[in-house]
Amino acid sequence: MAQGKKKYSLAEFFSGYFDNFGNMLLVNLFYCIPLAVFSGIMFAVFYFTKEMNLFGMFLLIPLMSPFTGGLMYVCRKLTVKSEIRPLKDFIKGTVQNWKFFLVNGIVFYIVSVGLYITFSYFRENLDKPIVILYIILSLLTAVFFLFVELSLTVMAVSVELKISEMIKNSVMLVVGGIIHHLKALLSLLFVLSLITAVMMMSNSWTVFFIILGVVTVLFLPVMVAYICVYNSYQAVEKSVIMPYMEKQKQIREKNEREETKNNVTIEELEALSKGNKDEYVSLNGIMVKRSTVIKMLETKKSMKNEG
Repeated sequence: MAQGKKKYSLAEFFSGYFDNFGNMLLVNLFYCIPLAVFSGIMFAVFYFTKEMNLFGMFLLIPLMSPFTGGLMYVCRKLTVKSEIRPLKDFIKGTVQNWKFFLVNGIVFYIVSVGLYITFSYFRENLDKPIVILYIILSLLTAVFFLFVELSLTVMAVSVELKISEMIKNSVMLVVGGIIHHLKALLSLLFVLSLITAVMMMSNSWTVFFIILGVVTVLFLPVMVAYICVYNSYQAVEKSVIMPYMEKQKQIREKNEREETKNNVTIEELEALSKGNKDEYVSLNGIMVKRSTVIKMLETKKSMKNEG
């Protein structure tokens, strides 16, 4: 996890990726193995049933969600410039976060299907004035959900928080991290526009799917994940990770102070207890009031007598 301030820029983004290009290529291949398996099964079902629909294709979202956890975990390490061990980190990220990402994938699937149905209805009823308002509300809802997802998935692979706290922080970051989320959204739209351009230039669906397959195997999943993590991590780091680390530091310091107090002997406390109660004395390097020392001495003597 990154500590202190780190510079984020487009140059840093590409530098981090290309400096670890070989590792990220391997991670992308690991991700593409289950993607190829699930895609193959789905297309086989569509082929033999002679029926292909988007609802079935959307099932790739929850099916691939656990492996997306591994992908996001590696991209988070890339963002903070940690050493990447492709297979080990991908497996670790998947195993540690599969439950969260599976549930998240199911929710994402439901929202995606719901939006698809909604926009299908709008397309057939554009002659109704109220439909324009519904379209705007639906688009705002989709963007809101996407921004929550960006923060939520980054937090899932970055900090140990309760799901309720992660959701609360993600909702707050819809506004607090809007600049970073917009950069992620625009970058994803740019990637989508490139894919669309390739599709429009292709003379056939066969050529398009061949090109898409090659791009996917080489870098597409990991690049999409890296875009999301790199941009959203900046907002999460400032608003969640740094305060979380500071809180953990305070807890450690408190535990260390308590441990120091518990390790002091009765004889040491008796030597420090003599004098003005309001004066400060050094107790194993910690400055405390003599009155506190006296209370500790009384407590230790009481515990000794009871024992």
